[in-house]
Order: sequence, then C-alpha cells, then structure tokens
Amino acid sequence: MVSTTRPTAQPALGGLLGALLLLGGCSKPPPAGGPLSLVTSFGEVGDSPGQFSYPRCMDTDGSQLWVIDKQAWVQRVDAKTGECTLGWRMPEYENGRPCGMSVFTPPGGATRVYVADTHYHRVMIYEPVAGPAGSDVRRSSGKLVAQFGSYGEGDGQFIFPTDVGILPTPDGTGVARLYVSEYGGHDRVSVYEPSPGSTHGGETEFVFRFAFGRYGSGSGEPVEFSRPQSVEIDRAAHEVVITDACNHRIGRFTYEGKLVRWIGGPEQVGDGIGQMKYPYGLVLLGDGTAMVSEFGGNRVQRFELATGTSLGIYGETGRRAGDLATPWAIAAMHGRVYILDSGNNRVQVIDQPTGRHPLKQTTEQANDGNRASPAVGADDAKRGGRG
Repeated sequence: MVSTTRPTAQPALGGLLGALLLLGGCSKPPPAGGPLSLVTSFGEVGDSPGQFSYPRCMDTDGSQLWVIDKQAWVQRVDAKTGECTLGWRMPEYENGRPCGMSVFTPPGGATRVYVADTHYHRVMIYEPVAGPAGSDVRRSSGKLVAQFGSYGEGDGQFIFPTDVGILPTPDGTGVARLYVSEYGGHDRVSVYEPSPGSTHGGETEFVFRFAFGRYGSGSGEPVEFSRPQSVEIDRAAHEVVITDACNHRIGRFTYEGKLVRWIGGPEQVGDGIGQMKYPYGLVLLGDGTAMVSEFGGNRVQRFELATGTSLGIYGETGRRAGDLATPWAIAAMHGRVYILDSGNNRVQVIDQPTGRHPLKQTTEQANDGNRASPAVGADDAKRGGRG
C-alpha cells in the first residue's frame, strides 16, 4: 500500500514519485489472459457428494456455495474444501435440468434457494433441511415452499427460464421483487412481487407485475434479448444487470426495465479486450465492477459498469489447472471469486481483483480477437445449452 506521508528529504522528487504511485494505484496491472492464478480448486467428475456432472448453476449464501449439475443434483459445498454439506435432487429432470439459481438469506431468517427449473417452465423455491446425523448429506431434503410458472408466453408463464434475480426489501429482511429471465423465442425478463400481506422472509406467493424485452438483437428501445442468462441486482445504482448471452453483451436497466446502456454487442463478438463470446455467468463485486464468465470464450472478464471498460481477463481454454472449459457461472464472497468451470467439472477460486487499470489492446491482440476462431462449446451456446 502506498503511504500518503510525504518524506521530508527531497520533497519535489518524493512528491512526484508519490503522485505517480497514486496515479498507478496500489494494485498490480490486471492480467490479459493466461491461466488463472489459483487460490484453490475443487471438484471432479462423478456422482458422489462433492463431485459434479457438468455443473451449470452456482451461487453463494454468504458462507457456502450452492451448485446444481446436469444430473439435477443440488449441492451445498464448503467454499474452502469443496466438501458437500447438504443436498437433494430436483423432483423432475427427464425433460432437462436447471440452468440458473439464486440464494437468499435474510438477516436472522432461513436460507432459500430459488431455482430456475428451465425445462419445466417454472421457478422452484426451497428451504434446505439437514438429514439425520450420519446420513448421506446429499440425501437431505430440500423443502419446497413455493413454485410458480407454467409453459407459455402469457403473463406469469415461461418458455425456458434461466435465472432469478432477487431484489431485497430496503431493510433486507424480505423479497421486494423477483426478476426471472427466459429464452426460447420469447426472450424477456418477467417481474414478480410478493402477494399483499406476505411475511418478510417467508414469502410463498408471487404475483406477476410486468415484463420487459423481446427476442432480437437491437440496441435500442424496445429492449431485445437473445438468451438473457444471468440476472444480478445492483442496489447501489438501483439497476438490474443482465448478461444477454447470444448477443454477446451486458445490459444495465432501471428497476422498471428501461435500458441504461449496453456493454458489448453482436457486432463486437470476439476474444479481444472488451469483447465477449457468450457471456453466461455474472457477479457484481460491489465496487461498480462486474465479472463475467464467457461460456464460448473460456475465460472470465472484469468490466467497469459505468464505462464498459475491460479491467482484466482471467483464464484460457484447456484442461489443466487454471484453464477453463465452458464456464457457466461465477460467484464472489469474502475476497474470493468462484468460477464454475463446467466443462472440467470443478470450481476454481481466485483472489477478487481490485483497482481500476484499463486493459490496453495491442494491434496483434485486436486482430486475434476479431478472428472467428472456434471455441469450446460455442455451438452448444448457439443452441441454448439444452439439457
């Protein structure tokens, strides 16, 4: 950390050096790709507790991680060791598995897991229930406390829901709104509020209020989406932030669904700095920046939301430690960033980046980024990652 105390000797030189250091900041310049600098990594392919079979959903309850894989197993895992501490299987999964989830724990209240049950066209809300001592931790039950949705394009219906963004009440004790994204030709975000009279933290019924967006690739109003995949709430900015995956961009919106700005876009798809290729996962770091996991780019990128500036690229395609293969989701807590490395059936953990060093692109990087190079899982992304 740079000291703000100016030395008494050589004041002019000391002041100049101090100013340069302050301009540069205390943090190192951000990476522009390459293997992740890992804190730890856990998970492997399999069907036992702590193992994954192509995991696609991840969130945190503030102390532990929650993961759902393509076997429809819901697991709560220790964020340091990867040990499964509780779990259950979704009640139906023959048609396909969930591809989005959010976890909400109000102060002093019960944890609730909101699952976008994609191929059953509904949202399922669970409270975790631990099994008897000594029992299989993944045979614990998730107590279903609420569900809503059915197949269709009407109010309160879904084609393929992808995520649930949770706006808490001002005091944080309950849910004020849910923002549910969906794809399948009727790409939009539907907004729900608890039924009048609901108890904060114990909401069991939700009422459809309005929706915004339609299928397309336009950059103005009305808003258009092509697979809105992840939804996060920026309470400081009073905005909803969404990854518009197949349009290769991030959208910022007011709580009422009005477009604030796009970052990226269909005409900017690529591997270059500031470009994206199927951004699926999204996490807000609480400092005005966001990190996005690129399903088709096999990397993670950090952006300043106000300007759209790229502040770092993390990871590269591969199977080795620090490499990524079709990362679906990303989460952060306690100074760590957790990357769901889906194609490698693991979670990789890095230190949460800080600072505001913009990445600068060389001519060679720009040319490389604009080439239409194939990426692991890109075709699957175009098909919508079914299953």
